[in-house]
Amino acid sequence: MAKSFHFPLQKVLKFKKTIEDIQAIALKKSQLSLDKENGYLNDLAQKKENLLNVKEDDDINSENLSLNKLQISSDYVSQLNDKISSQVKVVEKSYEIVDKERDDLIEVSKNKKIVEKLRERKLTSYLKNNRKKEMTKESEIALRIVSKKKNYGVIQ
Repeated sequence: MAKSFHFPLQKVLKFKKTIEDIQAIALKKSQLSLDKENGYLNDLAQKKENLLNVKEDDDINSENLSLNKLQISSDYVSQLNDKISSQVKVVEKSYEIVDKERDDLIEVSKNKKIVEKLRERKLTSYLKNNRKKEMTKESEIALRIVSKKKNYGVIQ
């Protein structure tokens, strides 16, 4: 019975697979964070748009708008603009983090792939050598059978 294939760097391959999994999780977390920050930015933009697109209601007429209410509305819009601009910076930073995590994952995957290719080559070589040994044994057995049959006069 032939011995089974043993890859000497199997522990390294397993370690690289673990590192790849960890990096994939980190990428997913950064993508979720980016989605959350984008959602908050969209909420702020929607609040600003709703405030600016207020239709003339019965309560608020342009004639009834006092200077004080106008100042409060203006301050609120200014605060929203400040929050939006700071949130844009947060979203840009989140995009940078996602890009970095993605690049890291690609690099880790390449490193793992190198070891996997090496394993495939070693396995292919092992199987090829194993098959050659089996064929040699089969040939020897066949030659012995033929020579025995010649000795006993079965084959002429």
